[in-house]
Amino acid sequence: MKKVLLIGEPLIRITPTNYQEIADGVESRLFFGGSEINIACGLQGFGCQTKLLTALPQGQLGERFLAFLTGRGIDTSTIQRVGERIGLYYMETGFGCRPSQVYYDRSQSSLAAIQISQLDMDDLFSDVAMVHFSGITLAVDPAVTLWLKPVLEEAKKRQLPISIDLNWRSKMIGQKEAKKLFSEFAAYADYCFGIEPIMVDESDWKMFKKDGAERCDIEKRMSALKKVYGFQAVFHTVRQLDNQGINHYRAYGLAEKFSCSVELTTQVLQRIGSGDAFVAGALYQLLEEASLEEMLDFAVASGVYKCSLEGDQMMQPAAKVRTLLDGKNELLR
Repeated sequence: MKKVLLIGEPLIRITPTNYQEIADGVESRLFFGGSEINIACGLQGFGCQTKLLTALPQGQLGERFLAFLTGRGIDTSTIQRVGERIGLYYMETGFGCRPSQVYYDRSQSSLAAIQISQLDMDDLFSDVAMVHFSGITLAVDPAVTLWLKPVLEEAKKRQLPISIDLNWRSKMIGQKEAKKLFSEFAAYADYCFGIEPIMVDESDWKMFKKDGAERCDIEKRMSALKKVYGFQAVFHTVRQLDNQGINHYRAYGLAEKFSCSVELTTQVLQRIGSGDAFVAGALYQLLEEASLEEMLDFAVASGVYKCSLEGDQMMQPAAKVRTLLDGKNELLR
């Protein structure tokens, strides 16, 4: 079976328990993750095979993260053991009027130390059906873009479809820099998740106002991006939390036509990784050659299901995710 190649940074998340803020002696929990790692786990749960192009340091911490990946069936053969550290981030879970806060500690992580000269392109792509990377990967370190570009160029030569998730972390990269950098690398992509930060022309420096945007405005924005970059499809999610704490989740897609998914709702146990679960669901359906409507509905169901699970990723069979679309969320005996 062909594999999805995911290119991105392993991360460790540390979160204080019981909604506490970071302080001396605070009890905390630790989770392994990272956007592309989360997507790989999601795809493995759906029955797809995945491979990672990333880096881990030598030593026990690197070994334990590697064991985590191999334990989920992910192909780790192209992971380089270089650099000094795994990136960290600390998350304070908000409560009531106090919002959640994220603090990054990922400077000079191992991903930046990957050596393009040590990559065997034939080995890297021999069993690959598709390639995926994200804006987060681009923002980790300027050194990453230097080896990522030739990898993507090689994938294009081999006529492999490429997808990009424009997930933007403002604490990692500024808006204007992200617009410029993400646009440069979006030119390699065939499928695009997100409609910002990216440019449709040289004057497009302002962010599209997604909150409260009308459907026609979203379609217009997606159409412009599809035309400029030659995307085969563009995806955009809309997530809203109502006054009762219920998360409303739906998505738009533009391929040959414009379509909107069903809207699914849920209380949120943990929202982390739900966007990655959406991408995993969409990529899975793309590989299954599903229609745009089926793809959007399943991807939304995948994202919503993740909101009910603790941790940074989920590994659930596709049949379980589809129960949300069938309305089967009552007690199953």
